[in-house]
Amino acid sequence: MNKTCILLQTNDDYEFLWEGLYLSWKLNWLWEKFNFPVYVITETKDFKSCHTTCDFETINVGKDLSGPSNYSSKLLKGLDFLQNKGYENLIYCQDDSWPETSPDSLILDGIYRMFIEENLDVFYFHEHRPHFPFTLKNLDKYIEGKRIREFYGNSRFYYNHGCGIWKIDSLRKIQNFEEGPYQNEWSVTIRCWEMKVKAYLLNYPWYDQDLIHENGNLKETAHKILERLRFRFSWETKDQFMFNYIANDGSIIPVFPDDQKWQTMTEEERQDLYQSSFGYHFSHYL
Repeated sequence: MNKTCILLQTNDDYEFLWEGLYLSWKLNWLWEKFNFPVYVITETKDFKSCHTTCDFETINVGKDLSGPSNYSSKLLKGLDFLQNKGYENLIYCQDDSWPETSPDSLILDGIYRMFIEENLDVFYFHEHRPHFPFTLKNLDKYIEGKRIREFYGNSRFYYNHGCGIWKIDSLRKIQNFEEGPYQNEWSVTIRCWEMKVKAYLLNYPWYDQDLIHENGNLKETAHKILERLRFRFSWETKDQFMFNYIANDGSIIPVFPDDQKWQTMTEEERQDLYQSSFGYHFSHYL
């Protein structure tokens, strides 16, 4: 496993996704057993700027590769970087793939072992929904009771940007420069047909891109997810992380993550809280 890493692909314009991407992976990935280094592809910005504790490494590909038409060019540059570091395999995900929960360690272990033992080019593990136009055949193989299927023939989206573990050599040989994300999936799919890429899929929902963004903005669902992620991260990493709110009956209710104490807040900040959804908890006479 020491020749495997995680690769997350993004771009500078989608920096608004980075905090949620980092926190969801940091909180939900199984680091104790699958402690792979994480690399993030983007143009010029430093991914570590998304959070003070971020330890994911940035692969800057340069401003000249900005824009959606350079999707594949950025990926190729990132793959070259990782191969030069000695990596042979990678788990690939995109910037709106925020894990909702921790994957089952037995399932991940089974995926990794089958990927190696059967010499696969890629083993996808993401949700397969009814409208996905995949052509798959049954293998009578299972991991922890979950059925494995294989892409075959001229399946549409034989190559897709869903999460999967790839041989870096295989992922690299099917790429061409200067392809946008949609052209990339379509063109690489054809090359997969021609090159007989060996691809398995386990239907495993552990993230949901549809909840995260639309037209270059976070969805309301993503804002709520991010709020919960911040709370969980504070819970896990800070000794004291609550405001002590004063309820109308005079009791103290700790309900919001932060190092600050209620007594240090300005009157303006307190008034903001009174107007919030927690307002009915507060006494106006402190």
